[in-house]
Amino acid sequence: MLPEKEQPTRQRTNPQTLRNTLAPATNQRLSTLKIWDASKDHAEKAKSASKWFSCNRPYLSNQERGLTVTGAGRFLERDNSIPTGPVVIHVDFTYDEIDHIRKIVRQALLDAGAKPLDQYKDVARDLRRLWRKSKEHRESLLGRLEHSVPRRSRKDLVNFLRDLIQHRTPQEPAFLTIATDQSGQQRNFAREARVQSLLFRREISGYRGYRSMRRLVNFNNEFKISREDDIELRAEWTDCAGDIITIAWASNDAFICGTTEHSDSHNQQYNKPGNLVLGSCKTGIVQSYPEHRVVRPIVEKGENSTAAMRQTQDPWLYSSVVASDYDAINNLAFTSGFDRTVKIWEVTSGSSMRMTGEWIHDGNVNFAAASKDGAGMVATGADVAAEAVRIYHLDPDNISASSYRSFSCSRITDAQGNTVSTEKWAYFPATMQWGLAPGVQHLLLVGYSPRSLTGDDSDIPEDKLHTGELCLWDGRTGERWRVIRATTPNVFEVMWHPTQVCFIAATSPQGLDVDAGIRTQITVFTPPPNMDDYFGENVFVPIQTLDCTAADINELTIMPNSAVHSYVTAGCTDGNTYVWDTARGDRPIHILRHGESVEELQGNREREDVGVKFTAWGSTPDRFYTGSSDGVVKVWNVRSLGNPLVQNLLEAPAPITCGMFSPDRTRLLIGDASGRIFLLSIDDQDIQKPTYQTFSLPGGGSKTIRLPTPIVRHPEPAPPPFDAEGRPIEVERGPSGSSFLRHSQLRLHPNPTIGAVQGPRYMETGLFCKEAHLNEDPQEPLLAAWEGQQQSSKRLWAGPALRPQRPMTAYGALGARHRQNLELDVDIERLSLETRLELEAEGAELEPVEEYGFVYEEMVMSDEFEV
Repeated sequence: MLPEKEQPTRQRTNPQTLRNTLAPATNQRLSTLKIWDASKDHAEKAKSASKWFSCNRPYLSNQERGLTVTGAGRFLERDNSIPTGPVVIHVDFTYDEIDHIRKIVRQALLDAGAKPLDQYKDVARDLRRLWRKSKEHRESLLGRLEHSVPRRSRKDLVNFLRDLIQHRTPQEPAFLTIATDQSGQQRNFAREARVQSLLFRREISGYRGYRSMRRLVNFNNEFKISREDDIELRAEWTDCAGDIITIAWASNDAFICGTTEHSDSHNQQYNKPGNLVLGSCKTGIVQSYPEHRVVRPIVEKGENSTAAMRQTQDPWLYSSVVASDYDAINNLAFTSGFDRTVKIWEVTSGSSMRMTGEWIHDGNVNFAAASKDGAGMVATGADVAAEAVRIYHLDPDNISASSYRSFSCSRITDAQGNTVSTEKWAYFPATMQWGLAPGVQHLLLVGYSPRSLTGDDSDIPEDKLHTGELCLWDGRTGERWRVIRATTPNVFEVMWHPTQVCFIAATSPQGLDVDAGIRTQITVFTPPPNMDDYFGENVFVPIQTLDCTAADINELTIMPNSAVHSYVTAGCTDGNTYVWDTARGDRPIHILRHGESVEELQGNREREDVGVKFTAWGSTPDRFYTGSSDGVVKVWNVRSLGNPLVQNLLEAPAPITCGMFSPDRTRLLIGDASGRIFLLSIDDQDIQKPTYQTFSLPGGGSKTIRLPTPIVRHPEPAPPPFDAEGRPIEVERGPSGSSFLRHSQLRLHPNPTIGAVQGPRYMETGLFCKEAHLNEDPQEPLLAAWEGQQQSSKRLWAGPALRPQRPMTAYGALGARHRQNLELDVDIERLSLETRLELEAEGAELEPVEEYGFVYEEMVMSDEFEV
């Protein structure tokens, strides 16, 4: 081992970088595996267990190893050189090899008449010192080493000695291999064999089976599983405005996505289009729409208040689109957001839709949901203290003028009729769902929670923090139905049963007999068996409570597993999904865990992390999908009590924020927090041709990454006629640029990169940055900070002609040689090996020594360039 002060830094590959560079899931995916311990104690075992050691032992430099781990998989795929078995790409030098090299170098120095040197006990340290002493003999030494070290080439020796001098040899020798990931191909073979077995079984004996096949198997169920397991990543789009927060399918082909936006007064410069998109799986086109926008507000303080910022920023501010839904019967889509409106759309194709109406609200609209009975009822929920919920009845002749009823929860006032909410907090709708089963599709279920208007929970009174209300309204009559034991808890999420007249609600714990550690509960509600007990009143009563240890619940699902009971799941902010079987009691049968968030967290994960934001069932109870802040979409079989994990279906570069299956369940759309949309499908025709971009690396070589397809930006909207305060916007039409140049008010700088600068008559323009002058008066001198910036800029762009320089003739022959060298490009590869090693020994960085794990930014290329 090296002394403590010379211990090399263990080079680690950022898993996020590896995740971003690997190709989509295919049957020929390659994986880089760091497997064997090639130390002295284990080398013989590895040698006897594998034929790899009978071949050459390549050694990659530290930099090459990093590049291989992050990019070699795609490199081999692109060259069509898929290995049939594991291929060794790197083998570290063992202790015996290093000791052998040391002895040869030491003997060569003695033969050359060098003074004998003391021998260190640490072999690597001793070799490092000897090699530094052998500058004059390195070429001949490399020749001797090449013939005396078996299965190592001259390049391997040079790479190793370079890493040794730079302290980049590993502490624990190992070797790397690249092998084809056969798991996908094996799954395909297994599915094909399973389908053939099912067909054969049905052919010879129906569902009864024969001999060893005689077991209870539901043919339809098993066939659906085999078909669904073919789902893979087919396409990816990027450059949306923010986190993909809502998805709605308008058909089995067309989908709508809404995103969050940067829109507060402190970061308006990051606001951009792409907050609402319509995509088509067949064409691969995702088109953005600009309708959810407001006039950019006037900011009085901060960097957004400067005149330069106001002039350069877009006059429109695009708002977050946080809810979407589609009414298949009326062929209308609904989107809502922080522009305080609900937009109604007619989807004409997978790549086109037309806005047909708009409903204006008094606050941000967080919910827009269409009833499933085809009656044309649409519920909305806004951030207002009273009458936050509306139920619209569509008017096909004038959708914008559709009538509506307003509803409020009973907690907005106290017993004396006084308003409970304040300017800092209020009870707002937290979740909203229409009934799904026949007989309840006209019922709207809404859960209320207290929420701070400033984002600080300390604004909410302590006695109100865990309170809320569950409300159930009849959309046809406006009547409120009773929900027993649901008038006090804070409601996180609700979900209707897909086929039965019942629903579940995730709330804060209720009652006095709650066990320690139970922080949330899920209650099952159904109509009572005897309505006479409630005097014929429309009512839902609790029949079962499921305990949960998570602090907050994001997503609920229900999957029937019998005529009476169901699986119930809760995706939570702690990164776990809890699964219950209502037939087995109130404790979860599974806790499906995800990894740590890909984003850095500064405190309590359950408070800061988004956790699990996507949960969905496949076509059967054998397939359950979850996506979390670790950027991974996982597939589970909750019927497997031992190991429910089936596979990691997708690895995204950012937290998973939402997902939804298409109506026919052949496609799955996933959105993440980086503005990406992923399409997974069982149909090979959905594969979009990928685009690759190659980057040249310093010191030679290149790196290729796969670029997602950018969304198609909408045309620039016309500027608003009024500003945010309702004042008419007067368009100032000043003189053209050529006019400024003609009158010597501007002049072109000799450096074309700089462009136009002030001319001798610039004072006549009156165009000054008032903030840079004393008392904001252009006639006053510049402030010190601005003066310093100008002087710095003058020195920076003065050019060689204006900088004091010593005549090159003063240097004689050296000056001529210097001018000659200035005309040459540096080519590190043309340097002799001795020169390179000597420069590196002196600390010169001739090339990047490692990959730092940064994710390359994906650039959207214009039509003028080919990627």
